Amino acid sequence: MRREKGKPALWRRIEEELAAEIIDGKMEAGVRLPAEPELMSRFGVGRHTLRQAMAGLETKGLIRIEQGRGTFVNDGVVHYQISNRTRFSENLARQGKKPLLKVLSIDLCKSAPKSSFEKKIEAPLYRLKGVSFADGVVICICNEYFPVSIFQNLDKIYKNYNSTTKILKVYGIDDYVRDVTRISSRLPSAEEARRLQQPRSQPVLVTQKIDTDLGGRPISFSEAVWSADRVEFVVDGSDAFSPATDAQL
Repeated sequence: MRREKGKPALWRRIEEELAAEIIDGKMEAGVRLPAEPELMSRFGVGRHTLRQAMAGLETKGLIRIEQGRGTFVNDGVVHYQISNRTRFSENLARQGKKPLLKVLSIDLCKSAPKSSFEKKIEAPLYRLKGVSFADGVVICICNEYFPVSIFQNLDKIYKNYNSTTKILKVYGIDDYVRDVTRISSRLPSAEEARRLQQPRSQPVLVTQKIDTDLGGRPISFSEAVWSADRVEFVVDGSDAFSPATDAQL
């Protein structure tokens, strides 16, 4: 049956109705939405139509879809997806949040922090110190390391881009993947607590990760400290997320 001229598609009408309920507070932040069969019955539609509506709500940042758990109304916490193609800006944009990386300094150093990763990043290195924000709220402070042999004059060039993905393209790296991520928790130092704008008694999440180009060459190492009450890590369990790239908890 053809859609009447001037009327939005059925999935769009479902999306708009659910969006209004969320915005009006009829479905509170953090609440799980009814299961697919219940929503299909409510709107009298099939699974494909309903999933189109859900995808639209997710794009707007109103809901988050968690594999194996269900669909939830977004609660202001950043649900940071870790996969073999993790991208900071894309992670936040999918949730309707504005990303920002503020670079504090870029300097030269002889080595990155010690890690048990099999792949090592080549020294000497540029060390980038930065603070990351979501909608103006600080969520992370990080030190990211780049081999000087690959990224010559990075300290001058990075200022013109302020984005890891964009700067890699300047050096001919159009695509890259996450090789491994390790996640731990601890209490922050006084400096970390100050920059994260939180008390020292509140734990932080710490990630270490290595990114490689598509040939497997390590191109960056990062150690980041995240505010635990503002970020939740979501590990992508798809087939593309191989055992070599699993977050090790």
